[in-house]
Amino acid sequence: MDVKDYCHSIEKELNGWKAKMYNMVRKVDKLRGADKDNLAAQVEDLHIHIEDIERIVNTLQTECPADFSPQKQEIDASQDQMKKKYDDAMAAVLQF
Repeated sequence: MDVKDYCHSIEKELNGWKAKMYNMVRKVDKLRGADKDNLAAQVEDLHIHIEDIERIVNTLQTECPADFSPQKQEIDASQDQMKKKYDDAMAAVLQF
């Protein structure tokens, strides 16, 4: 897979994550008090992961390196963390 195809597939996946995040934010906005504050921090962490991945993808698209395995590893690690944090946040949202 070349870097352009990889970036395109990651962008599609990020769009899916952004949609999930939008839905989660809508659910969190309906909460009140401390519950909302606790979940807001988790949601912010997820936004940070999305921004980090977008930054890496933008760099890949402009530099277009022949070997992008270090960036791919960084994206994969961030995605793994994001998935876990999303699952944890959704579990918390569903408790309320």
